[in-house]
Amino acid sequence: MSRLRIVLLTLLGIASLSLVLAARITSRVASKPDSTTLTRTSSAVSTSGGLIAGLTGWPQDMYCAGLTSGTMQTLDPKYLLGRLQLASKCRLTIVIVPPRRRISITGVNGGAFSVDSAKRLTDEYAQILVPDTLRKYRSTILGLNLADDYACTDCWGDRGITQSEIRSWASYTRARIPGLPLGVRVTPDWVQKDPSLAPLLDYAWAQYHTRKGEPQAFYDKSAAIAQKLGLKIVMGVNVEDCAGSNTDPCTAAELVRFGTIAVNHPASCAFLNWQYDATTWEQEEIRTAWNGLVALAQQRPRRECRRVGGL
Repeated sequence: MSRLRIVLLTLLGIASLSLVLAARITSRVASKPDSTTLTRTSSAVSTSGGLIAGLTGWPQDMYCAGLTSGTMQTLDPKYLLGRLQLASKCRLTIVIVPPRRRISITGVNGGAFSVDSAKRLTDEYAQILVPDTLRKYRSTILGLNLADDYACTDCWGDRGITQSEIRSWASYTRARIPGLPLGVRVTPDWVQKDPSLAPLLDYAWAQYHTRKGEPQAFYDKSAAIAQKLGLKIVMGVNVEDCAGSNTDPCTAAELVRFGTIAVNHPASCAFLNWQYDATTWEQEEIRTAWNGLVALAQQRPRRECRRVGGL
């Protein structure tokens, strides 16, 4: 047998072995939970930089999947540090959301909002978020949302939450946890109704659904009011209730249309959306649309959602 033929047969054998090993690796990956999602999407985007982009309630076991760079998460103080450590490892940024039961009079979901309960919760957060921790996890913590759904009487004991109540809580939290960005998950016109509230906050929220009119006009108005108040603005889409409460999720085309406006808006300090749902996420066209939006966010510089002059 000639030397050339021996060399060619050897190379052919190596190539065949490589294909077998690759097939085995692919088979092992595919046998893991969420493997379909991960193998289809993880190579499409890199979330190590750029504008923060994510879905509320992103599963903890997908933090390191590389599919988002941020999330909004309900966190009791006893779980906060561990979650920050995981998020930091995965280069994920978190908006901390207080559990509703912890800031109600009754101690259960659906109870009336209590400023005293909220302040007690702040005291517990303060034991975790000491200055050294805030410095260490500055890029991991976008901020603390001071409640949400302020006008929802079903959520808050038939009466909702007032601006004066949030002002009292914000003032207390500013003093107890200096350096922690504070925000409200509501459009800035709600903040504008109480001129003394805005200086205590860092950011407001502009979450779009189709009942709010044209998306560009909605985001532009929110941005203009936020700028007037000295606030940053988080923008996003109500992916699960595209036309408002208890409606159908957005289609892939709607997600792309509305999300592109939010991601590209010059005032947006983050692109965070309501919310992760396993059934919706299983749709390949939704994942494809999401990947495109995340890739678009990567083209913008990363921003903090702190008011000008914030620590």
